[in-house]
Amino acid sequence: MDGYTISRLANAAGVSVHVVREYVLRGLVHPVRRTPGGYGLYDEQALERLGLMRSLFESGIGLDELVRVCRALDADGDAAACLMRLRARLTAQRKRLAALDRRLAGMATAVQSEHAHG
Repeated sequence: MDGYTISRLANAAGVSVHVVREYVLRGLVHPVRRTPGGYGLYDEQALERLGLMRSLFESGIGLDELVRVCRALDADGDAAACLMRLRARLTAQRKRLAALDRRLAGMATAVQSEHAHG
């Protein structure tokens, strides 16, 4: 493959062209080369980066944190610590979600019981 244009990259990653452009402007995704017309072309690594960023964003990681993650990944030396912090954050998030799920299940059971006896 010769490379992804922004629109093909966005489509392959399941994000909007606007999102890709925003990430490019912030320096989070980089073209591997440019066409004679000046358009950026992106590789599989950019697609993988966008997939990671989308997953992180959908799990509640904000744009400022995404910037820190990408900068750490680009710097190599900070990448392991950054990834460990993210994993710890996701572990805590899973615990909170599990507690919420138990609470909602209890509430649903109580409501069903009230309707059955009501």
